[in-house]
Amino acid sequence: MTKPILYCNRESGHSYKVALALTLMGVAFEQRAVDLNLPRERRPQDFRRVSLFGEVPVLVEEGGLAVCQSNAILDHLARRHGKLDGATAAARTRVREWLSWEANRIAMSLPHLRFSRRFTPAGDALETYWTARMQADFDRLDLALRGGAFLVGDAPTIADVSCCGYLFWADQAGVDLASWPALGAWLDRLRSLPGWQSPYDLLIPSPPIVAGTRT
Repeated sequence: MTKPILYCNRESGHSYKVALALTLMGVAFEQRAVDLNLPRERRPQDFRRVSLFGEVPVLVEEGGLAVCQSNAILDHLARRHGKLDGATAAARTRVREWLSWEANRIAMSLPHLRFSRRFTPAGDALETYWTARMQADFDRLDLALRGGAFLVGDAPTIADVSCCGYLFWADQAGVDLASWPALGAWLDRLRSLPGWQSPYDLLIPSPPIVAGTRT
């Protein structure tokens, strides 16, 4: 294997985070799209072998090391390549605080709201709950971004990559970002980074399943 392999899905913001980090770091990689509509036991055998939790994304490095969970992969990549990380030990700690915050906050609000409104309606009560959480999350992000161009220091880090993962799909959740101007300006700065691509431009679609093939 000459390039790392990213098992991913085109509708997954967590997959997008990792693909975007690799792209911004200038690391060439191979994508293998996983159809998440398939039951876990029918997903490709090579994916099931390396996916500890049966989920995307999974990054398989040269030598066979498989890293699961998007923020763990971002941490791994930043340490391995020395890019998109804090400039000091204290900054690197702040970066990882944001990774943990994202996993407990944005990853538990906007993706659910998007999924409900785009794919499978969950009902008004759940959408109300996710909307309230998302608005609180966006308020916190907007407050942090009023004080600087990026979340930690003057340059983008994996903290920014993690927290932006689903935000480029806000319109699919029926969310207008105009109420959070600092957040919107931050997304524009990320769009202007060399190598940035939108989710659907960066991630490949899942291949069709051919009847009779083994998975």
